[in-house]
Amino acid sequence: MHSRSWRFGALRPLSFGLVGASGLLLGGLVLRADESNSSGRSSAPLEVTQEDASESDKPLEEEYVPATKAELRRRLNRIQYDVTQNAATEPAFRNAYWNNKKNGVYHCIVCDQALFDSKTKFKSGTGWPSFYLPIAKDAVGYQTDYKMLYPRTEVHCKRCEAHLGHLFDDGPAPTGKRFCMNSASMKFIEEKSESKK
Repeated sequence: MHSRSWRFGALRPLSFGLVGASGLLLGGLVLRADESNSSGRSSAPLEVTQEDASESDKPLEEEYVPATKAELRRRLNRIQYDVTQNAATEPAFRNAYWNNKKNGVYHCIVCDQALFDSKTKFKSGTGWPSFYLPIAKDAVGYQTDYKMLYPRTEVHCKRCEAHLGHLFDDGPAPTGKRFCMNSASMKFIEEKSESKK
């Protein structure tokens, strides 16, 4: 009697394990679509709307891989490297974009992230390209720079941390800010007009 019950007892977990495993394999898609939330209650089945479908058609953005210092030395010219990697400042009035009036977008010279739209560029009289607003809130980052006798707000590319310039509180409306950037830290992509097509 003891021998029989022991055999039966041994088979029960084994059979349950096999059924449980096959159930998981067969029902995996259902379980993912109808997982329990933290309260233990089952959430509503996953539904794909037209909006979700169009989002899924968009290509996934590739993960950014930072360039090595050696790669940057090969790819950038001397002033671009000194500005972006050593926080140097290019000469005023003797740089590529201080007087650029074309429509387009300014990108980071290191990682190609969009930084500023030409619509927010203004004539500051400083000799460097100046903007009153970045193209997106998360396009640039900030930190305090103590290299002068007074603290300044340093601006860098949020993705690759390349030095771009400094932020001042003497810009025009609507922000009152002046993003005083180095041309050497950016590349300009001109907007294609209808007449040029």
